[in-house]
Amino acid sequence: MHQRENILVITLVGILLFFTGCGSTSGLLSSSSEDSSGSTTDNVVGGNISSVTFSDSQSEISLSDIAENDSIILLLFTNSSSSSSSAFQVGSSSLNSYLLDDWEDNNEDENLTSSFHEILRNFEADLDESALLEENDDVNQSLLKYAAKGSEKSFKVLNSFSSSSSYDTVTATLRYQTANFNFYVDNRNSSDLDDSDLEELAEQFNDIIPAEQELFGEESDINSDGRFTVLFTQTVNELGAAAGGMVTGFFYAADLFDTSSYPISNEMEIFYTFVPDNSGDYGSAVSKSFAMTNIYPGVLPHEYQHMISFNQHYNINDSTVETSWLNEALSHLAEDIHSINSNTYMTTTGLENPARVRGYLTDISSTCFSCGSSLYQRGGSYLFIRYLYEQAELGNFSNLADGADLIGKLLDTSLTSKTNIINAVYGEEGSDDQFKDLIGLFGLAVYLSNTSMTSDNRFGFQGINLRATQDDNRGTILNGPAIQEISDFPFTDTITGSGIHYMQISGADIIKNGFKFDVTTSSASDFGGYVIQE
Repeated sequence: MHQRENILVITLVGILLFFTGCGSTSGLLSSSSEDSSGSTTDNVVGGNISSVTFSDSQSEISLSDIAENDSIILLLFTNSSSSSSSAFQVGSSSLNSYLLDDWEDNNEDENLTSSFHEILRNFEADLDESALLEENDDVNQSLLKYAAKGSEKSFKVLNSFSSSSSYDTVTATLRYQTANFNFYVDNRNSSDLDDSDLEELAEQFNDIIPAEQELFGEESDINSDGRFTVLFTQTVNELGAAAGGMVTGFFYAADLFDTSSYPISNEMEIFYTFVPDNSGDYGSAVSKSFAMTNIYPGVLPHEYQHMISFNQHYNINDSTVETSWLNEALSHLAEDIHSINSNTYMTTTGLENPARVRGYLTDISSTCFSCGSSLYQRGGSYLFIRYLYEQAELGNFSNLADGADLIGKLLDTSLTSKTNIINAVYGEEGSDDQFKDLIGLFGLAVYLSNTSMTSDNRFGFQGINLRATQDDNRGTILNGPAIQEISDFPFTDTITGSGIHYMQISGADIIKNGFKFDVTTSSASDFGGYVIQE
């Protein structure tokens, strides 16, 4: 039976307007020996990076060889079981342990799509599994359902943020067809995309379909026509405009359910995307040139992954759909598929991913990437999955043959969220502590990547330069993670969920404090850390 725990099976993508703690080691770092102070003394990367452990929620860090002109980076990370914030304090003082139980992500730059994701998930919580349509293998019936290029068809397109049953009826024409999918264009928008535009998009998308299927799996075929549909319609533009923003596309799993139970269903595999709107007639103005170069090449494989993910988790493995944050991370990873090489490895990022990563790095200390799917959280979850994917490809996980093996294990499973990642990376014997280890390793890689501090491929990114101007038609500049400068002890702050916090402390301040300082946390089991001496 399908499990139901208020899980949403609708997903969509919006364009971006533009010292491990107690527990097992990760398998990438050697284990550390602990001295009587509770801190570790061996080096894990080279001569300047050491792990920090906590005993009774406290660790004392001694740096007897530090000079006044030196500085260190204190990297703290957590693996809390919720999005609540865990408190910590750096410097000599007592800290009353506490949790901020009602913390919410208040990123000012959160885009409209993020809100729509949560709304759609709430809509999906009540879907009746008994109304899910089953694939029909009747060949004769299948042949009758093939549509001819130039034919018209009516579609029902969700048009509201507040109602799961409100829709526009759209008449569209089949403008381009491949062996894998049909491109329909809303008749109201026939001049917004010409045939050469659709041919360019279709052939580009069609070329990567086999690779995406090989990596992620295949979608269902409930109407037995051998294809899925992509509908280009201004209703998607207007949907975002009605709420004061922009939505670029979405997959709505209700389309796979019986119309007798869900009248909004189109009873077919379909996802929806916007149309170019240079003058802003339907909502936010988006030029056709930018849509063609930046948005469509990412949104098509992104939404296709959501369609595949639903089939793999819900239909094939008879489980709940993947949680929002990991589902979105995998869809953003699918945007990288345009760079796939002959070894089925995605070598670089999609054009829109660097801008999302920038948002995450800018606000990394207050962003829990596994707690939701806001703009910044997506940047973090994508970068985290990209890191695991690259490490698997490099052979640094003994349980994984390569990056494709990681993706396959994450999709073809009944597991979700952190448990899914732990099982994929470490196998059935994996533990929650190992997920915390992964966060710590990820944190090291985010800081060390594209620096001269290490050449170890375990601590850097291959497919994205985190300290460079990006070639993304936006001029996005990545400068590594945001770092908090600490000049006075004690310093108190919080970390959220699967969060990472980088703090810089000068050698002069450490010497004033007797060549040492302590770190006190609200939960020793949730915290880990590293000291990086620059």
